[in-house]
Amino acid sequence: MRIHGGPVTHMDTPAHFFWEGKMYNGRPAHLISTNLGATAESIELAKDGIVTKAVLVDAPMIRGMDWLERGEGVMPDDILAAEEQCGFRVDEGDVLLVRTGQLPRRNVEGPVNFQQVGGTACQAACLPLFYERGIAMKRTDTSNDVIPSGYPSLTNPIHQVGLVAMGLWILDRANLEDPSQKCSELNR
Repeated sequence: MRIHGGPVTHMDTPAHFFWEGKMYNGRPAHLISTNLGATAESIELAKDGIVTKAVLVDAPMIRGMDWLERGEGVMPDDILAAEEQCGFRVDEGDVLLVRTGQLPRRNVEGPVNFQQVGGTACQAACLPLFYERGIAMKRTDTSNDVIPSGYPSLTNPIHQVGLVAMGLWILDRANLEDPSQKCSELNR
C-alpha cells in the first residue's frame, strides 16, 4: 500500500527528513528503519488526533485571484495581510492552513506533473515567521514547497528546515476548498 507521495493527502512528521544524518532534536537517522519504522517522531504520536486552533490563509482571496501561479510562492506579507484583512493572528501551537487554489485549477486545466511545470506553496522566506509564531503544523493544498525551490542545496526547504530544525508537522495536499468556502460564508 502506498501511503505517501505525489497526489496523496498525507502527514509528514519530523521523522520524514534528515540533515547530516540527524532528524529533529538531533536524533540520529538510524532511529528510523524499514523493519521497525519510526521509533522516534512517529506518526503514531497523533493516533488520538490533533486538537488545536486552525487558521486559514486563503492566498488567492487575499491577492484577488482564483489561484496562485505555478512556481510562485506565498510570502510572509501574504500571511500578515490575511491576518490584518481577516482579523486573526497565527499563534503558538496553531495549525496554519494555506490555500493556493490548486484544486480548482486542476479541475479547470487538468492534472499536471509539478516536477515538470512547477508548483506553488509557501516560499522558504516564510520559515522565520513560522518559527517566530511557533506554529505546530503547516497544511496546504500542495506539497508545501515551491517547485522549483530556488535553492540548489534545499529542494524542499519547508520540509527540510521545518521538519528537521523546527519539529514542524506538515500535511501535504489537503483539500482546503470546503474550509475556504465556509470561512467566506461566515465572513471569517
